[in-house]
Amino acid sequence: MKFKGIIIIFLFGLVSLFGDIVYEGVRSVSGPFLASIGASAVIIGFFSGFGEFLTYFLRFFSGYISDKKKLYWTFTIIGYSLICFLPLLAFTKIWQIAIILILFERIGKAIRTPSRDALISIAGKNIGYGKSFGVHEVLDQIGGVLGPLIFFLSLSKFKNYSFAFNLMWFPCLLLILTLFFLKKNYTISIENEEKDKLYEKNKFGQKFIFYLFFVFFSVSGLITFPLISYHLSFKKIVVLSNIPVFYIIAMGVDGIVALFIGNLYDKIKLKSLIIVPFFTILLPFLSFSSNIVLSIIGIIIFGCILGCHETILRASVADIISTSKRGFAYGIFNSIYGIAFFIGSWIIGFLYENYFEFIPFYIIFVEIISFVFLIVQIKRKNVVEKAR
Repeated sequence: MKFKGIIIIFLFGLVSLFGDIVYEGVRSVSGPFLASIGASAVIIGFFSGFGEFLTYFLRFFSGYISDKKKLYWTFTIIGYSLICFLPLLAFTKIWQIAIILILFERIGKAIRTPSRDALISIAGKNIGYGKSFGVHEVLDQIGGVLGPLIFFLSLSKFKNYSFAFNLMWFPCLLLILTLFFLKKNYTISIENEEKDKLYEKNKFGQKFIFYLFFVFFSVSGLITFPLISYHLSFKKIVVLSNIPVFYIIAMGVDGIVALFIGNLYDKIKLKSLIIVPFFTILLPFLSFSSNIVLSIIGIIIFGCILGCHETILRASVADIISTSKRGFAYGIFNSIYGIAFFIGSWIIGFLYENYFEFIPFYIIFVEIISFVFLIVQIKRKNVVEKAR
C-alpha cells in the first residue's frame, strides 16, 4: 500500500512537472508576447492581476463542489486539460484572444488545485503528508525551471514566439497521457479518516480557523519576486539580463528545500512551521539591501520560504481536516493564501515607494502575529494529545 502511494505521488509530480513546463514557460514571456501583438502595459497589468485573482478566488468554490459531489478526479483532469489551451498562442495574433487563452489556464489551476491536493494527501497518508507534498513540489519545480529555460533557449535561437509555443504541445501530450494512466491504474479511494468524534466536534472548526489566521499573517509579510526583481533593477545591483538567474536560483532552492522540510514536518508536525515567519522576517534586510552578496542570500531565503509554503503549509491542512472535507478546506486555504498574497504585495509595494524604512517594521509586526497564532495551535495540539 505504501509503495502504491509512492507511485501515485510520483506520477502526480510528473503531471505537475509537465504542466509547469507549459504554463511557467508561457508566463515567463507572457508580458512581452502580449505587447508584441498590441496589448498595452495597462492591459497586461490588469489581466495579469485578474488572472491571479481568479486562480485563488475560484478555488473556494471548486473545493466545495469537489467535496460535495466527490468530483476530485473530474476536477483534476478538467483543470489540467485547460493547460492545453496555451500552445494555441502560437496561432494567435489578437491580444484579446491571447488573454482569453491565458485566463483559461488560470481558471484551470483554480479548478484542479484543491482536488489534486486532496488526492495527494489521501495517497500520502501512509507515507507522510510532508514527504508527499515535498516530493510533489520537487518535481513541480523542475518543470518550473525547465519551462522558462526552454523558452529562453528557443527565443534566443529562433527569435520567434510561435516556435516556442508549438514546442509546448509535447509536454501537454505527456501531461494528459500521464494523468489518464494515473487515473486508470492507481485509483484512490475517497474514504473518511477515523477521528475522535468528541475532538472533531469541539475543536475542529476553531483549529482550522486559527491555522488560517497563521497562514494569512505569515503570507502577508512575504516580499514577492516582482518586488525583489524591481529592487535589483532599480538599485542597479545586477544587470537586467541577469535577473532571471535569480528567479531560477529561487525555484531551484524551493525544490531542494521542499523535500527536506517535508521530512522534518512528518517528524515534528506544526513545530516545523516556525521556520516560515522567522525566515520571512529576514527577507527585507537581505533582499532590499544594496549589497549583491546579501541579495543572493536573500533570494536563497526566498526560495526556502516558497519551499515551505508549497509543502508544509499544504501538509498541515491534511493533518487538520478529515478526508471528506479536504477539497473544500484546500479551497479555503488557497483563497486565504491568495488574498494575503495580494494584500501583502500591495502594502509592501506602497511602503517601498513612500516609506521604505517602514518595510521591516511592517513585516516583523505581521510575522509576530502569525507566530502567536502558530504557538497557540501547537499548545492546543499538545493539550489535546495529553487528554487522549
